[in-house]
Amino acid sequence: MEWIDRVYGPTSLSDPDVLAIIQTPTYQRLKGVRQAGPSALAFPFKDVSRHEHSLGVFVLLEKLGAPRLERIAGLLHDVSHTAFSHAVDFLFASEEQDYHEDLKPIMLERPDLKHVITALGYKTSDFIDDSVYPLLEQSLPRLCADRLDYFLRDGMACGVVTADFVADILRCMTVADARIVLASRAVALEAQERFATMNRVWWASETESYIYNEFAQALKEGLRLGVIDREDLMTEDDLVLAKLDAARSPLIAAKLAAIRDFRPESLADYQPAVVPKERWLDPDVLENGAVRPLSTILGRHQESAP
Repeated sequence: MEWIDRVYGPTSLSDPDVLAIIQTPTYQRLKGVRQAGPSALAFPFKDVSRHEHSLGVFVLLEKLGAPRLERIAGLLHDVSHTAFSHAVDFLFASEEQDYHEDLKPIMLERPDLKHVITALGYKTSDFIDDSVYPLLEQSLPRLCADRLDYFLRDGMACGVVTADFVADILRCMTVADARIVLASRAVALEAQERFATMNRVWWASETESYIYNEFAQALKEGLRLGVIDREDLMTEDDLVLAKLDAARSPLIAAKLAAIRDFRPESLADYQPAVVPKERWLDPDVLENGAVRPLSTILGRHQESAP
């Protein structure tokens, strides 16, 4: 399997066990799940799929020398994302906005995927809790493979991250204390600033808040009318969207039209029911043989989102 990855460039994967996972229908479904959710309807350049990101996390973990089990955990970490990704977190609201994590044990038990996992000598339970894999998952505001890949990938799609910056990150990233650290204060600072831009302009912006809340209302009405059900949410974006479009519901049609033809004036006095999760970054930096958070090096105090 060979492809040109937008972050890592020419990439190949030859491990037959990993390829067996990727080729399952449950995994292939991720090709039809946009990472940007309904925001991609308004901004088509946000074309990253959960499949692309998951492969990217696997590749990044391989570059970091992660153990095989952790690399496969990275490959599977988003397998339970619903259609339109985090849109369901605005429908079934929670503080962490991670509804897909509740679905992970269910998705891992799908026969096609479970068969491959057990054939490799693993248990599905090995891949439920990503926090046991320190390179794959860390709490905010630390770097981890998941966070770093979606930052670079989304950032490139949105024009916030450049190829030169990606090269700088990959050149200076290393592993210390089983965590991703950057061996350059300057690159760490630039990463922090670009990550903050992505959070402010995209991930947690008023625009995203509007789009996600409006789309959640369309989903809610679709569920109420019976034109979609929860099983539909476990399919792909375009399948759910086609059912919503065919519903002949004035409310659904209005919500979808407001997203597809998004206008900044729609934000005036808009009061979202659910506010997007804030994200921020405080990378660990390796300097003079010691690993410290960038905020400590710069004499800043950073315990929560700005």
